[in-house]
Amino acid sequence: MSHECDDCGESFNTLTRLRLHDCGDVQSETFSTSSEPNRSDSGYSSPTEERNASVAELDNLLDRFSDGDIDALHCAVVEFESALSAALEEDNSGDTYRDVFWPYHERVSDALNEAARSEGWSFLADVTKAHDPAQDDEIPLVTPAVANAVGRHLIRTRLTDGVKAISVAALEYLDAIAVNAPDTADSAREEVHAYGWGIDHPAHSVTDRLHARTSEDIFSVNPTLEHAFYADQYAAVDLLEELVRDESIDGTLPRVTRDDMPYRRYLLDCVYGLKTDDHWPGMPRYYNWHEEFDYTFELDETVEQRIRELVEETGFGADLPNDWTFRDLGV
Repeated sequence: MSHECDDCGESFNTLTRLRLHDCGDVQSETFSTSSEPNRSDSGYSSPTEERNASVAELDNLLDRFSDGDIDALHCAVVEFESALSAALEEDNSGDTYRDVFWPYHERVSDALNEAARSEGWSFLADVTKAHDPAQDDEIPLVTPAVANAVGRHLIRTRLTDGVKAISVAALEYLDAIAVNAPDTADSAREEVHAYGWGIDHPAHSVTDRLHARTSEDIFSVNPTLEHAFYADQYAAVDLLEELVRDESIDGTLPRVTRDDMPYRRYLLDCVYGLKTDDHWPGMPRYYNWHEEFDYTFELDETVEQRIRELVEETGFGADLPNDWTFRDLGV
């Protein structure tokens, strides 16, 4: 599928290439001021020059957003993509990419979160459409930052207004990342874990989506299910039972000194912290949702009993001590 620039008419195979191209007919003030001072006399910009220009303009745009220019943030996300793309071209080792990604991942994520809090889901909806993880062969490089903000918005919406208030588009976006991101896209895949807060949504079945990809995506499903317990422990334990009892989920985790661990046993790791007050899911990054909402969690006795019975029923308690706790289920 080709994508055409509305200004110059040039076609591109991917949306990322479309977003990053230099349009000869119409060039915004934002991009013209960032690129011209760094171009060589020949008109060619090296990846290093492109990265430096994009990083400088990214700083400028984030400052403008901090000063109240909400539209500057849309440009900042595009500039972040450009800086990351140039960093990839510049250095095959990945060091330059990481030097750009990590400092600005937090800044862009925080800015998007701030915009979502003031403007609502509609702002993030526009961003997710412009940087759609399902459109290209490769997901946009800014996906982790966008997913981080979407995850924060999803959690906040669930805790303040309930599951029905969560936008289906927000859930579809996070699920699309889980489906389309390669295994090597660790940061993007980790930011998807907040998808679990959509469990029991009336118009989007998180349960069905997670079940469908458990065998191929166990390392994403497990922490997502952990999040789901904090959203709705009764719906989450229903799903846990469904998954652990499903013998078609027959993958295993290799272990050096012991027998391989069945995926179904590994799923029980998601309850590791439910009986403690010092362990919370680590995603989304830079966001302590339990502190923001002074959130407390108490595992219902009937849910605890169902988990214990599930462990014994499936034989996964055979190697546990007689007085095992949920922490003994950790991997």
